[in-house]
Amino acid sequence: MVQGLSQQWEAYEPHHHQTWEKLYGRQRKNLKGKASDLFLTCLDKMQDSLTSALVPRVDAMEEELHTATGWRLKVVPGLIPVQDFFELLAAKRFCTSTWVRQPHQLDYIEEPDMFHDTFGHIPPLLNRDFAAFMNRFGEIGVALIRAGHHDAVLRLQRLYWYVVEFGFLKNSEGEAKLLGAGIMSSFGETEYAWSRRFKLKQFELSRVMETSFRTDEIQQEYFVLNDLVQLRLELNGWFDQFNLSHG
Repeated sequence: MVQGLSQQWEAYEPHHHQTWEKLYGRQRKNLKGKASDLFLTCLDKMQDSLTSALVPRVDAMEEELHTATGWRLKVVPGLIPVQDFFELLAAKRFCTSTWVRQPHQLDYIEEPDMFHDTFGHIPPLLNRDFAAFMNRFGEIGVALIRAGHHDAVLRLQRLYWYVVEFGFLKNSEGEAKLLGAGIMSSFGETEYAWSRRFKLKQFELSRVMETSFRTDEIQQEYFVLNDLVQLRLELNGWFDQFNLSHG
């Protein structure tokens, strides 16, 4: 498994905190009325550790996360191998980078930075249903990799992309709201995804798993989930076909 790093919070310079303040403040305002209740409720719960004031401390976020759902955080340099990522999720650990984009990268950045990893990904993990799905997703990913089911692993990656990164979730009134971290952490993605909310495809596990994606262009397809508990049940049902004793 990938070796963890330390944050070295004291090394951040004033421009890092200023960039963070702009990113957080702008996106928090932009998500009003658009983000799912799940996301906003969990973000509100992190007002002691994830705010606009300063670049957040990983240990403070981890304390709130662990209290809520038993998850912990692991600092990594950036993107990590798929197997390592699955193993971390299976162990109830989410990885985050600690580097902050430059001021000229406010609207676009190629590789996920700390704002994407923390503002986009961590709040939903305070929700027990979302955290349970992510944990099970990791367990299944580890089992499939160890069994050599590489095509199935690719399908899992597509599921992650269209749910965890770019998914919508219906609220109690049946309205589609934003959920995915790739949307939540990007001003442009939020605007574009929200403009497409009347053209969403209803989530179907098999369909999502067969839908390829590209990471170098804005999304063309979005799926809307009805329920996270049902998603976990469907994922378990899909995994049963492999007849693996572990996972």
